[in-house]
Amino acid sequence: MCGIFGIVGRYDEERALKAAETLAHRGPDQRGISKGENIFLAHQRLAILDQTASQPMEREGILLAFNGEIYNYSHFDSPNEGETILKLYSLMGEEFPRYLEGTFAIALWEGGRLLLISDPLGKKPLYYTERGGDLIFASEIKGILAYTGGAPFNERALSGYLSFGSLPNGETFYSGIFRLPARSLLIYQGGKLSLKRYTTLLEREEGDLQELIERSVEKRLQGDHPVAALLSGGIDSSLVSAIAKRRQGELTTYSIGYREGRYSELPYARTVAHHIGSHHKEIILDREMFLEGFERILDHFDEPIGDSASIPLWFLMEEIGRDGFKVVLGGEGGDELFLGYRYYFEMAELLKAREFKYKGWLRNYFRSHFSPNREWEWYKRIWNDEPLFRGSCEVFTDLQKNLLSNRPISDGESLTYLEELFQEWEEAQWENPYDLFTFIDLKVRQEFLYLHRLDMVGMAHSVEARTPLLDRSLLRAVFASPDRAAEPKGLLKRVAAPYLPPQIINRKKRGFSYPHMEWLKKSDYLDKIAKINGATGFFRPERLHFLIEGGKRNRFSRHLWVVLSFLLWYERRF
Repeated sequence: MCGIFGIVGRYDEERALKAAETLAHRGPDQRGISKGENIFLAHQRLAILDQTASQPMEREGILLAFNGEIYNYSHFDSPNEGETILKLYSLMGEEFPRYLEGTFAIALWEGGRLLLISDPLGKKPLYYTERGGDLIFASEIKGILAYTGGAPFNERALSGYLSFGSLPNGETFYSGIFRLPARSLLIYQGGKLSLKRYTTLLEREEGDLQELIERSVEKRLQGDHPVAALLSGGIDSSLVSAIAKRRQGELTTYSIGYREGRYSELPYARTVAHHIGSHHKEIILDREMFLEGFERILDHFDEPIGDSASIPLWFLMEEIGRDGFKVVLGGEGGDELFLGYRYYFEMAELLKAREFKYKGWLRNYFRSHFSPNREWEWYKRIWNDEPLFRGSCEVFTDLQKNLLSNRPISDGESLTYLEELFQEWEEAQWENPYDLFTFIDLKVRQEFLYLHRLDMVGMAHSVEARTPLLDRSLLRAVFASPDRAAEPKGLLKRVAAPYLPPQIINRKKRGFSYPHMEWLKKSDYLDKIAKINGATGFFRPERLHFLIEGGKRNRFSRHLWVVLSFLLWYERRF
């Protein structure tokens, strides 16, 4: 992968060069700079395929810098990915992203016109801001801040972050700085900005799932270097690792565990590694490493870390990079595509209550009997005919935020962050609730939380993470499968049968957990956040105290993590 930084308009070259340097970890192999009237474009390259294909690349007055991998570039009779992008753009104009298979964030400059393009699932980040008639963009927010000297805190962002642990509508915690959402095309010309969606995820196309998954893994082995794999012992990462081992011949797999054995899944990972014959490496994370990693991540991440799993992932990626690997495969997306969470099925049953004939009195009852429990929020939405989706991608409900926050939160505010998604769903005229749950989670849970975490942590160590189960062709086929809701992970289990031992395929699903709350209780972080809140006044002290005490008893741990991460991050940045 790579990092890109650019300015359209007037620019200070010295400051621009320093801003580009902040992205060096994303691409330490090579730096390219292109300067012209009203355009500055810098590219930090992590050379994985074709060592000679340096960027920015210019052909016939078109300037290109991109971050990512184009898996089908050879289909277009091109020597490398950059040439493919330029060729398709010259032939098809703004329609060309539809024909790309891969993960990408693209910047194209031609004749005073800039195009910024994100891949369909938002795997590669790109941020932008307008300042004084100029547009500044970068692969990470730190590049923009290094050039502008900073940006004010965006108070509105806190509500969305508390709802989802991320900001699923393209806002950031910095006023005026935005993330380019997935499947978007931004046009900037003459000081005017326009943004449109160039494709939709809501497409169906029948296909053989085993063939598609095998092909998806094989595509992601593309490059001039061997590929490693993350292996948790769950069916998703195990299947990806097994296919990669068969296709590549040799494979190194990485797992993480804990001395607190009740959390560790290392025995399952070892079983898979032995079965597929991978060279297997394990990392044992302890309290001291956790606290050190937390500090390092707080320094590196540009926004609060809404997921505590970022810390174990940090040490995995560090070890992978230290061993010389530039690419690693992961199993992200399997639960969303193949309905691995029981909540999907619970929500589908709950939706049937919409047909309850006498629900008017229940609506009135719920309005007058408030409860901070998440279940109350779900039933309230049912009786009010509001959108209902799987709730585990939500952290705080609007009522919970109202109890916690010193700023009033209106009922239904969290749903405003998802308005464009619900509009896209209505336009597609699909009706299957399981498709809706998957669609929402690909945006809220994957794009803005898990994939963001994967990119930030991987690229901090100059490692590109690839996600074979989040392939567009596979998604289309899954949506077209009539029996995907017959049982959790049923379709994937059938594909995995020739690759994995039965005890891995049939093991009971276990959500990711590790002893981070036990370790936090023995640190000074919980005392520290009360002091930070006392100085900033974001939250009501009595409710924050309630969360802290609950966290000490392993209750509301995700709620507490989201608040803890925000306050520690805010103290560092503002």
